[in-house]
Amino acid sequence: MECETGMVCKIILVNWKRAADTCACLASLERLANEDWYAVVCDNGSPDDSVDRLRAFLSERYSERVRSVAATDGSRIFDYYSVCRGELSAIRVTFVAAVANLGFAGGNNLAYRHARSDVDTDFVWFLNNDTEVAPDSLLRLVERVTQDPMVGICGSTLVYAHDRRTVQAQGGAVYVPMTGAVREIGNGTLWPRVVDRESVEREMRYVSGASMLVTRSFLDRVGLMSEDYFLYYEEIDWAERGRRCGFRLGYAPESVVYHKEGAVLGSGTSARRSALAEYYALRNRLVVTRKFFRWALPTVYLFSLLQVVRRVAQGQWSRAWMMLSVLIGLRRSAPG
Repeated sequence: MECETGMVCKIILVNWKRAADTCACLASLERLANEDWYAVVCDNGSPDDSVDRLRAFLSERYSERVRSVAATDGSRIFDYYSVCRGELSAIRVTFVAAVANLGFAGGNNLAYRHARSDVDTDFVWFLNNDTEVAPDSLLRLVERVTQDPMVGICGSTLVYAHDRRTVQAQGGAVYVPMTGAVREIGNGTLWPRVVDRESVEREMRYVSGASMLVTRSFLDRVGLMSEDYFLYYEEIDWAERGRRCGFRLGYAPESVVYHKEGAVLGSGTSARRSALAEYYALRNRLVVTRKFFRWALPTVYLFSLLQVVRRVAQGQWSRAWMMLSVLIGLRRSAPG
């Protein structure tokens, strides 16, 4: 996106086995209002035909060029240029095919590291691949962060893709250190409606990873997302690190992003959550508590034990044992 500064805004997408969603997201980016953009798409070691499908999709729209410098991490890198009057114009998309699944933070960080260094920017938009964006969504995010130089991460209004009158989250969520529980702000409310931006920003403890516009100054001072988590709680970690460096969180209500929430890992309500999702939700609750809120460890363990009891009451014995094993330190790897 060509921002008011005249710089191109980079957009980061990570794909894991859902190439159709990623293609739909990229197609929605092409409708961004009156602006230019540069995207980096990382396939996170998908075991299916995602790489071939994404390359085919990109080749239909742009001119493909294999980057001459080989990646030392084994990734394959392809650059796609728009064509103007028969000649190559600005680069539009860099596609990175990773050799393994690096997790949410790892995939985003890899994409960022392989972005073209000659594409200058003050902003990076980390966007879930299972989203589609409104035409002015990026413009509204940039407007918010340029109003306040201490806003390091800014969130959008996330609306459910299957029900575009219902909000998933207004910018992000509340995090309760005492229990490790999270609550998405505005979840279930009707859209569109008038929103008090300042009230949301006061309440928000972290920005939802589905849509995070991050400033260059934040990245330079705080760094990239921590890869300690693989899945979940990376956004809380990032927000807490930023807070300790003096940055605030922002929210752009008119930046609307439609989200196919929880489609890949069954990460919806606890009753439907997959074993893999529940493992990382519990493990990483403990990780982030030890890192930032050690004083809350006793109550977080108690809260987690109550969840184990609930699984027993539901007759989910194997799930309860997996969770208990994480709590007492017997299990240190995700379920296969």
